[in-house]
Amino acid sequence: LLIPSLPENRKLLEDAVSRIDGLLLPGSRDMDPKFYNEDPHPKLRPMSIERTEAEFILLDEAIKREMPVLGICGGMQLLNVFYGGSLYQDIVSFLPNAITHEKGAVHEIDIEGGTLLLGILGAGKLSVKSYHHQAVKAVGSGMTVSAHSPDGIVEGIESSEYPFVIGIQWHPEREDSEYSDRIFRSFIEECGGE
Repeated sequence: LLIPSLPENRKLLEDAVSRIDGLLLPGSRDMDPKFYNEDPHPKLRPMSIERTEAEFILLDEAIKREMPVLGICGGMQLLNVFYGGSLYQDIVSFLPNAITHEKGAVHEIDIEGGTLLLGILGAGKLSVKSYHHQAVKAVGSGMTVSAHSPDGIVEGIESSEYPFVIGIQWHPEREDSEYSDRIFRSFIEECGGE
């Protein structure tokens, strides 16, 4: 179910969430930094404020219903900000020693022990393609880091309070791999599918 960005119609968004079994927050352009109390950086690539506001409503409703949530790339960043975290608005500007994370750059990530993500992937190391120029700065309250790249950039977060609220910084939908399949299969199973 594709849900429209209509934050002015909260009832419609709440009704949409009542009809789904899980919420997938897809990748996007950059969130307006007003949502984490910062001024815009010159390299910001903004998306509509309406989409962010609508996704906050959808996420709030999904969490109230304790339904599974999967955030991908910008969706992970939205999850982090929803829980009170912040973002580096441009990796190169704020972390000049970081490896390349844009335009399909391939790099390794390390999965933290004892995390839901490790249980899903069954591997402590993974090679992923990156398409992001922003990254998690302060981790949101109630979220834990589940993966990071060799330069220390957060590549995965998950809730320490809810059974399946997880965010990943890479794009499994752009990769045909066993690990991508495991992520989506786990999400679908949590949603009650097969």
